[in-house]
Amino acid sequence: MFNRSALRLQKSAASLLKRSYTTEQPPSAAHKLAEEALSQKVGAPKGKVTLPKSDKKPTKANKKGDSGMKEVALVGGILTGTALGSLFYFGRPFEGEREDKYANENAFAAAYKRCADRFKEFQQSMHEPMWDKLLPEPLPEPYRRPYTLVINLDETLVYSYWDKEHGWRHAKRPGVDYFLSYLSQFYEIVVFTSQPAMNAMPILDKLDPYQYAMYRLYRDATRYVDGKYVKDLSHLNRDLSKVIIMDSNPESFSLQQENGIALKPWKGQLGDKGLLEYIPFLEAIALTNPDDVRPVLKSFEGKHIPLEWAKREEEMNRMHRLQWEEEQSKKKTKRNLGSLLTGGGAAAEVEGPPPTYLEQMRKHVRETFATEFQQQKKIQEEAMQQDMERQMEMMKQMKMSVWELMTQAASGQPIAPPQPGTEQPPQQQ
Repeated sequence: MFNRSALRLQKSAASLLKRSYTTEQPPSAAHKLAEEALSQKVGAPKGKVTLPKSDKKPTKANKKGDSGMKEVALVGGILTGTALGSLFYFGRPFEGEREDKYANENAFAAAYKRCADRFKEFQQSMHEPMWDKLLPEPLPEPYRRPYTLVINLDETLVYSYWDKEHGWRHAKRPGVDYFLSYLSQFYEIVVFTSQPAMNAMPILDKLDPYQYAMYRLYRDATRYVDGKYVKDLSHLNRDLSKVIIMDSNPESFSLQQENGIALKPWKGQLGDKGLLEYIPFLEAIALTNPDDVRPVLKSFEGKHIPLEWAKREEEMNRMHRLQWEEEQSKKKTKRNLGSLLTGGGAAAEVEGPPPTYLEQMRKHVRETFATEFQQQKKIQEEAMQQDMERQMEMMKQMKMSVWELMTQAASGQPIAPPQPGTEQPPQQQ
């Protein structure tokens, strides 16, 4: 009996202690009495009775550890499978006629090297122009221009700046209109900018409304080399012996420096003549028609082309005058001998040497251009005026008001413009 009562008392004390541990409440007087009685029966020292320790670990901790390990194993398996699949797919043997230089190597090493080659080719293709041929085939005769003039936009034709009051603003370089219009009769003009099309297209639409520049190229036509956008002229689909590029950034044509003319950047200065002073030189190239422009540009290397060309032209005119004077002195001697024999009078003196071939062609071309330019400008202005009048007339004929459009859309009826000649009933207020 004594043993049974002791066991019951021990169980009740243990349950009370367990509840006290779980609720974390201070022990009451009954708890203290139970502890003292239990300690007297079992001979344990006075103090707080603790529950027996178990060798088993908590089940919750095991479950959490197992789930974490499963997640790690699952992620690792997915990554390993993806890596192996990518290695075998991108490391497969090259197709077509391309030589596989890794055919005799270990399968895994060959797959890795092919994968690396394909990645390098993909990275290189992202830095190449979007198209292999940036321009279409040249126009047929007589519309074809003998030479191609590639010219930059930023700090060459326009200057863009930003301020807090107006945001982005764009200034047009003095002489741009005459430069593009006059040289368009000699050159196939291409505006090539490193700006994205969405930024440069509105600027070019206002800068060149008559489209004297036949083609426009943007950032997607450039090559990305060492963190810089480079204009590779070899992708133009044109003979490079007939191509000239003018740019305020010499690094942009670093791949074909022999075709380039480095201009001084224009920062918005008033009265600038940086474009107009190049017209005589470019005009002379077109009129003299050299087989290759690169040796011509090479002869001006390190010099300011407009000034150097003016000196050379002045020297050519001097030589032409000396040659004419020598010819005139020979003719004068022959005339004097003839007058002595025939008894004729003295021949009339010539005022000066005739103009050179370049001067004659330049005069003819400029006079013709002045006449045709005025006529063409008048025709284009009339066409633009007619187009504006046509748009205004179409707006007048549209009798559907905004309120009617909203009412019709709210009613679920299909929105259609009114038929011509029909009257819309007035809306009731």
